Amino acid sequence: MISLVDVRLDHPRGGPPLVAEGNLHLATGELAMVVGAAGVGTSRFVAAMLGEVIASAGRIEVLGQNVAKLRRSSLRLLRRKVGIVPQELCLLEDRSAQFNVALPLEIDGSPRSISIAKATDVLAQLGLEGEASLSVDCLSSSARQRVAVARALVRDPALVIADHPTMWQDAAGAELVCKALATCGATVLVFGRDNALRTIAERLKWRQLALIDGALKPLGEVLLDGHSIEELLLGMESVPVPNLLPFPLSARTAGVA
Repeated sequence: MISLVDVRLDHPRGGPPLVAEGNLHLATGELAMVVGAAGVGTSRFVAAMLGEVIASAGRIEVLGQNVAKLRRSSLRLLRRKVGIVPQELCLLEDRSAQFNVALPLEIDGSPRSISIAKATDVLAQLGLEGEASLSVDCLSSSARQRVAVARALVRDPALVIADHPTMWQDAAGAELVCKALATCGATVLVFGRDNALRTIAERLKWRQLALIDGALKPLGEVLLDGHSIEELLLGMESVPVPNLLPFPLSARTAGVA
């Protein structure tokens, strides 16, 4: 489903690369979480897997396709098979939660009745049945984030890539998000670092890795030297990586268009 071979992602401002040794193979149906400190470029890593940032070296394959060799039209088709939960959410703020979630299906040409029914079902899985008709700009940050998760799942994607999907959730919200991801039937790759997400990933026995010093390593192989993983990540936080994509993050990047 995802194959990264010797991937290097350079920092847009120069200096050491964000990722120097990106190697990962994620098999069909596997669930994995990558832990990274703030500012180390996890969002840029996600963009690279979507073909929006070109790796400086190595190969990135998603659903069996080398994303660096795909034309823009082919990338759009690929993204329709991938559910994306971006940090920036990329929701239509003046439209309802239901509209936002149903939109990908309507773009695909699904009858409106089917799109609405599917959107309603996915929103209910995320505890948002009562908010489905509300405009997104009336929702709390946690509800908005769950709307973005519902939108990522509504197409029944083969692969889900979620960038910090529980950062605005309390414990109950994190449980809803993780349950939805774990039961959607897709291969799932989650980037995040909050305690609730890591605790749930541990309980559900997700594969766990860390983006440390530019390398992807199994979490169990990270040398803590007597520190907790929280202390280690806090000590590694850096200046946030600027968003230097070919165009601003949008519904297109989120897999809607």
